[in-house]
Amino acid sequence: MTTRDAVEPERGKLTRRSVLQRSVALLAGAGALSGLLACTGGSLTAAPTAAPAKPTASGSAPARTVSSPASQPASGSSTGNSQLVWLVPEDPLIDKYAKEAIIPAFEKQYSGVKVQAITPGSTAYGQKLLTLVAAGQVPDVFCTWGGSSFFLLWNHKLLGDLTPHFQSAKIDPSYIQDVYRGEYSVEGHLYGVPWNSNPTFLVYNKSIFDKYGVPLPPSDWKDKTWTVDKLVETAKALTHTTGNPSTSVWGLTMGAGTCGSLAWLWGADPFNDKGGPTDSPVYRGKPLTAVFPDRPEIIQAMSWLADLTLKHHVSPTPTDAQALSSYGNPIFSGHIAIAEQAAGWLERQAAVVQPKFDWGVAPFPYGPAGVNTSQREDTAWYLASQSKNADAAFNLIVYATQGQGADDLITVAKDNPPIKGDYFTKWSADILKIHGFAMNAEQFTSVFQGGIAAGFGDPQNVIDNALEYMNAFNQLMAPVWLGKISAQEGLKQVKAKWEEVLKTSGTS
Repeated sequence: MTTRDAVEPERGKLTRRSVLQRSVALLAGAGALSGLLACTGGSLTAAPTAAPAKPTASGSAPARTVSSPASQPASGSSTGNSQLVWLVPEDPLIDKYAKEAIIPAFEKQYSGVKVQAITPGSTAYGQKLLTLVAAGQVPDVFCTWGGSSFFLLWNHKLLGDLTPHFQSAKIDPSYIQDVYRGEYSVEGHLYGVPWNSNPTFLVYNKSIFDKYGVPLPPSDWKDKTWTVDKLVETAKALTHTTGNPSTSVWGLTMGAGTCGSLAWLWGADPFNDKGGPTDSPVYRGKPLTAVFPDRPEIIQAMSWLADLTLKHHVSPTPTDAQALSSYGNPIFSGHIAIAEQAAGWLERQAAVVQPKFDWGVAPFPYGPAGVNTSQREDTAWYLASQSKNADAAFNLIVYATQGQGADDLITVAKDNPPIKGDYFTKWSADILKIHGFAMNAEQFTSVFQGGIAAGFGDPQNVIDNALEYMNAFNQLMAPVWLGKISAQEGLKQVKAKWEEVLKTSGTS
C-alpha cells in the first residue's frame, strides 16, 4: 500500500460540498492576509515567512531518471487530434507567455494538438481549480497557485505521475534542479515540474545605509555574524523618526511567515513538537494529527517580531505604514531601510517602479537555532490524473519548462526557470539593469542562489489544508502586532482554533 492509498477514502475525491468549504477558506485566507499586510508595513510576506535548511518539501527520494538527454522537448511531432486545457494564473505576463509564446510554437511542433489557455479571472486560482474539478472539468495542466498546494492536490489524487511519461519519452528529468525533483516527488515518483522559484531575502536601501554610515549587510548566506541580534542592531542605527512619516526612516519591516514560519530561525515549526519543518511529516504528505503553534521557541520568535514595532520602534506602526501606502510597497517610499521580500518582487515590482535610490539584497539572518533559511515560494506545473490526453499534456509541460519555453519564461513572463543550465545568468542580466541596483553579478548570484539552497517551501504551497491554518493564524495574531495581547496569548488562541480545524477536517 502506498502513502497515497493510505489516505482516508473521503480525502481521495472532492465533492461539491468540500469544494465550497475549501473555496470559502481560500477567500477568507486572502482577505485576512491583505489586512495583515497593511498592519505589518506591507511586506509581501506580512503575517507569514521564514525557514530551515536543505530540506525538500516532500522529503522523498528524487524521481527516477533515464539516461537520455533532456535538452529537447518530448519526441514526436504529433500526438493525434488532442484538445488540452491549460489553467494559468491570472497574471498578465504569464498569460502573454502562455498564449503568445508557448501555445503557437507548441501547436506548430505538435500537429493535431490544440491548447486552450484559461485563467481564473476575478476568482482565486485555487478556488477556480477546485470548482472545475467538482464540475468534472479538470484542466489537463495546472499549477501550484493561490492555495492549490501540492499535497492538497496529491492527497485528492488529482496529480498524474510524470515518471512513466519521462521514461517513455526518453527524457531525463535531471534537467530539473535536484531540490525541486525532491520537492515534487513522492515515493520516488515525480508529480510536478517547477517553472518558478523565489527565495525570500532582505532588500535594503543602500542610500540610507550610506547616509548614516552603517555597514552594508553581507551577501554570503554562510556569514554567521549576520544574526537576528545584528539585524536589530543595524535597524536601530538606521531608524530616525521625527513624528512625521514623510520625514522619518524606519530600519526594518519583516513578517511572521506562513503559519509563523519565521520561527524556523528559532528551530521550531508549528506542525511538530521536536524541531523545524524537516521534522514535520505534514510536509511529506502525512495527515496532520496534532499542532504545536504555542511552542516556547515560536512564542520567542513572534515576540521578537512584535518587539520590532512595540519595543525597538524600528518598524512603522500600522498608522505610519498606512501613510506610506501611497507608494504601493513601502520600500519604494525611501523611508524603509530594510524590508523582507520574496524574489518575485524583483521583476514584478522593482523592474516596474525603477527605484529612485541605490539598493541591494541580503540573506536572512541566522536565528538562535543557528539556521538562516527563509521561506521559498515554489511553483510547478502538474498533469491532471484524469487527463484524456496525458501524453500531449506532458509534452506541453516539458515544452514550456525547458529550451525555448524556458527562454520565453525569461523574456515574456519575466520569471526565473528553476532548471539547470545558463538560464539564471540570462534572467539575472535584466535584474542587474534595474535602476539603482548596487550589486554585481557575483554578489546577486550569491544571495539569490544561496536563498534557494538554504530555503524551504512555503507551507501554503506544500501542505494540505494550509490556508485554513494560515487564515486562523493571521486573524488571531493581528492583535499581537498591535500590542493588544502577548504573543503567548495569541498563539494559545491559534492552537485552539487549529485544533478545531483538525477535528472538522477529519485528520485528528
